[in-house]
Amino acid sequence: MKFNAPGQLLGYSLQFPRALYHLLRSAPNDVVCVEVLGDVATLSANGELLSEEDKSSIVGNPLTDRSTDLWKTFSNWINAINDKELDVEKTQFVLYCNQSGRQGIINKFSSAQNESETLSAIEYAKNELSDIKPSHEIWEYYDSVVNKNGTLLVKIIQKFELQIGNGAVYDDVRIEIQRSHVPRNQIEFIIENLSGWLQKEIMEKIAVRKSAIISWEQFNNQFLVLFDRSRCRELIDFTMQYSRENEKVLNQVISRPRYLQQLEAIALKDEEILAEISDYLRADVNREKWIDNEIIDEEVASNFEERLISFWKNQRKKIQITQKQLGDVEQGQLLLSECKSRQETIRDMVPPASTIAGTYHALADVPIIGWNPNWEKIFNGQEGE
Repeated sequence: MKFNAPGQLLGYSLQFPRALYHLLRSAPNDVVCVEVLGDVATLSANGELLSEEDKSSIVGNPLTDRSTDLWKTFSNWINAINDKELDVEKTQFVLYCNQSGRQGIINKFSSAQNESETLSAIEYAKNELSDIKPSHEIWEYYDSVVNKNGTLLVKIIQKFELQIGNGAVYDDVRIEIQRSHVPRNQIEFIIENLSGWLQKEIMEKIAVRKSAIISWEQFNNQFLVLFDRSRCRELIDFTMQYSRENEKVLNQVISRPRYLQQLEAIALKDEEILAEISDYLRADVNREKWIDNEIIDEEVASNFEERLISFWKNQRKKIQITQKQLGDVEQGQLLLSECKSRQETIRDMVPPASTIAGTYHALADVPIIGWNPNWEKIFNGQEGE
């Protein structure tokens, strides 16, 4: 059994959210690649390169002064420069780590702003590791970086940045998506779909031995599609159908709020009333959730209600004129059926099926509307129009 497998899996999978992060920050004509010019890299249209190496740990800081990860990273950069794979003058070097730790050599390197501070940081490293012997596991990399390529190390450090995550590697992605003015409640939907798309693109390229390179244009097209879909998904149904045994349904039956009395006044059957209770409860929950998640505000909700009331008034008058042969109960049932069948939108979006009926029941509970032609007299003569 390999007890380090979770840590290895985290290390490999870390590249996907980091690639997504860089795609979100990229510009037209940029490309982001994985395992081409570093773990993750962004090649700008002007030839500038950001080469990032990603290090992770599930237990602590993977970039201690004597860690292989630290010195192997700088050694790999130096080898890439010497092999003409990277141009030190046009490359920004980033080391990303998902865990913070005690301040050390890597922090000195990252904070160095000029040649003097860089030389001081290198001297600090030499002093801290003065007891390192050739038998030590980092010696090969340390020796190559500090002793054999000191001049090149100075150039790298001056263009080097350490970035520390907080363990939740998608937090940076969430911030970038939010900057694109995506509604807060839709961010996870965007992340899940973009992550799945990106992983599929990368794995398919690797499987056929192509470089895992994603252009800004490819990413932008995908992002816009998901952004449009997220806007259409704003009126999410946060509820589920309430069964007749549900405690909330039973409480409604026992308390008999006014909207139920209004339904009884048009002789609805028990099973029909239970369905109307479910619609009422679902609409109430969704309305609260939509407002809490800033999907709609009170003004939008009020406007929706006003349009429903307007339709109710028109249908009531129409039935009174055209269906005089029907009794009060039949007219009320017909009015309820017509209103429940009303197709109405909220911010140009079709709400869940329970919303229309449930909102009408909330209005009947006030009561602002009613179903029986004599509902105003029946319910204490309250004015409804």
